[in-house]
This record gives sequence, C-alpha cells and structure tokens, in this order.
Amino acid sequence: MSKPNKVPLIHITKRQTIPWQKSILVRGIAIVAALLVCALVTMALTGENPLQVYATMIKGAFGSSRRVWVLLQQMAILLCVALALAPAFKMKFWNLGGEGQILIGALATATCMITLRDKLPQGALILVMTLSAIGAGVIWGLIPAFFKAKWNTNETLFTLMMNYVAT
Repeated sequence: MSKPNKVPLIHITKRQTIPWQKSILVRGIAIVAALLVCALVTMALTGENPLQVYATMIKGAFGSSRRVWVLLQQMAILLCVALALAPAFKMKFWNLGGEGQILIGALATATCMITLRDKLPQGALILVMTLSAIGAGVIWGLIPAFFKAKWNTNETLFTLMMNYVAT
C-alpha cells in the first residue's frame, strides 16, 4: 500500500521582488501593529496611558541636546558592533558574543588608562588603549572559535555564556 503525498498546510517561499510601495506599506503596518500590541500590553500590565508612555520614551531620547548626544553615541556603538558581527553572520557563525567582546575590550582599555596614564604621553596612551581593546576583543572571540574548530562546540551557546563570564 503506497502512502499518499502529504501537502503542507502552509507553504512559505521567498519572493524574488516586491514593489517598493508594497514594501513600505507592509513595514508601516508592522510598525503600527507593534505599537498597538505594546499599548495593549502596557495598559493591561500597568494601567498607564500608552500615549503618555510613548511620549515619555520620546522625551527621554530627544528631550535635550545632551539626551540626543547620548542616544547618538549609543547608536554608534551598536552600529559598530553590528558592522563587526556582520562577516561572522555571513559565514554562518552565530557569534552572539559581541557584548562580551565589547566588555572585555572596555576592561582592557580601562586597565591601560589606569595603569599607564602617568607613564605614556596622551597620544601614545590612546593608541595603546585602542590596540589593547582590539586585542582583548579578538582573544575573547578566538576562544569560542577555537573550541568550535577543535571540538565542534555550539558557537551560539558558547558565545552567549562568554557574555555572562565577561559581565
């Protein structure tokens, strides 16, 4: 007796092209839907007016020139991390340890700054701090890469655990 071919209930395929108007419409609907869901969750859990919550969030990010500066500074850091991690993701290496690498790099920078501030001129100190941050981040990233290459460990879990160690 032969088995009948089962047809899946849902068939998902990637579209080759989509008109730009439709693309913008889909993204706009997604943003509005996300805001509505968040508003409902906010009302259900806190009883606060969601519009006031959103206004507070916008004021917190753009309320003064200092807040805009902090927002842009943090955004630049996140964009640099995304740029640094893009090649790893492109090679199907799921490095979720960017946060840990940044923390270890910051620790190396702070260590250089504290220990060498009186021993080096400022320009040389900045160069040493930069190189130590890069080196520490590279070493922190090489640890899971070595274990992946040597024993085929799961890089996703490994790099996530490395974040906790760095923290």
